[in-house]
Amino acid sequence: MSQSQPSGTSAARRIAFATVGDAREVRFWSGTPFHMSRALANEGNDVVHVGPLNAPSLPMYRAYSRLRRAFRGKALSAVHAGPVASQYAADALRKIRAASADIVFAPAGSIFAWAIPESIPVVYVSDATFRLVENYHPNYRNMSRKARETAERLERNTIARADLILYPSEWAAESAVKDYAADPAKVHVIPWGANLEHAPDRGSVLGERKPGPCRLLFIGSSWEEKGADVAVGTLQELRARGVDSELVICGCVPSKPTAQDGLTIIPFLDKNDSEQRERLGRLYRESDFFLLPTRADCYGIVFCEAAAHGVPSIAPATGGVSAAIRDGETGFLLPRAGTKTDYATVIADVFANPERLARMRQSCRDAFEARLNWHAWSYRVSQLINAL
Repeated sequence: MSQSQPSGTSAARRIAFATVGDAREVRFWSGTPFHMSRALANEGNDVVHVGPLNAPSLPMYRAYSRLRRAFRGKALSAVHAGPVASQYAADALRKIRAASADIVFAPAGSIFAWAIPESIPVVYVSDATFRLVENYHPNYRNMSRKARETAERLERNTIARADLILYPSEWAAESAVKDYAADPAKVHVIPWGANLEHAPDRGSVLGERKPGPCRLLFIGSSWEEKGADVAVGTLQELRARGVDSELVICGCVPSKPTAQDGLTIIPFLDKNDSEQRERLGRLYRESDFFLLPTRADCYGIVFCEAAAHGVPSIAPATGGVSAAIRDGETGFLLPRAGTKTDYATVIADVFANPERLARMRQSCRDAFEARLNWHAWSYRVSQLINAL
């Protein structure tokens, strides 16, 4: 796999940015395709959006999948039904031809990219392979045998078809080569960036720390999957050790009432609303550590956002997390089965050393400015596209 480096000046290309959903909508896939396409356009490329794609049979298969899950415990996965994939591919092909583009860019496009004619260069972008997420990521658990077979076939065919394959982590890139026989020369690792409308000013996030307790921030959409229970346990452990601590959990709620001194739960903040976005920014700026004991993650855009705010991240070394967090530099990677005691020990040790914490905050911001932003990503991607 190539760890790409920028060189030279890229030429503008007409890019068909093809996605199943609407990449112009920031809510699609947490805004990642939105920021990708905008970054490519900022490099001078002419980006034409191809999507959302249409599959008329999708509602029927979704209804069937719900019934199958209810009665048999295994879901079909509607998007991996053969007719649905074929309809997505046909619609994508029609729209790509109409775009008259030089190249097709297909983020998470294994559903349709396999069918694009060889005459059009294809860039396939993903944060994982199906082999990695099968039975690992919550979106890919409990799939029927037929759905698994279809997903595996589409992944293999897309990787074989692509002229350029981009991942944000070595974890994913190595799987493409090992599990799907991808040509290593076509596979490149380029970290993804923070999904921020505007990056905070460096001085504002690296200013003198506000006096007070150790402030922990957790942001995640699922209490169980993102390990909020471990985060609450970490808070309990810190306070039991005499470390004055606070924890803010944002984005999810527990299945049953949870009370703990120093704990604040914010069910949801909308980054598309200016006031709520500013509140989220304040939470980052006022935090000492970003804590996310996630059980499954393919990368972690949120770690890039924490780095942009100069906040060290603490998370397990699972999936592609280590591509977004450099252990000892921008945060700490713990074992996947790390306990509240493990997390509390790391936090207490660093918090007791203000100079070390200050150095880590600066390292986080440096990492964001150097590699964990979409401009750095798009610059390197544009070089590779130009070579095609």
